[in-house]
Amino acid sequence: MKKLFRSFLAKSRKRRCLALRAALWLLRLLRDVEKDDMWRYSDLLDSFDFEGREVSRREYNAVEDEYISCEYVLGTFESAIEDLEFTY
Repeated sequence: MKKLFRSFLAKSRKRRCLALRAALWLLRLLRDVEKDDMWRYSDLLDSFDFEGREVSRREYNAVEDEYISCEYVLGTFESAIEDLEFTY
């Protein structure tokens, strides 16, 4: 499979640019999904009311960990997209 793609990409620069555009599209799509998840976790963290209802520290920490993971992945995607756009 790798040889097939390699021979396809080696034929012309136009094909490599096409593959790069597809990779950028996919990265942007993944970035948008991660951004949506990050906002969802942020809203969930904001909705926790420690005064009004019982919220376990473990539940809060789990949501906070997911938020931090999304934030990290989002930063990585942003960096990769910027690098590929600069290359393209």
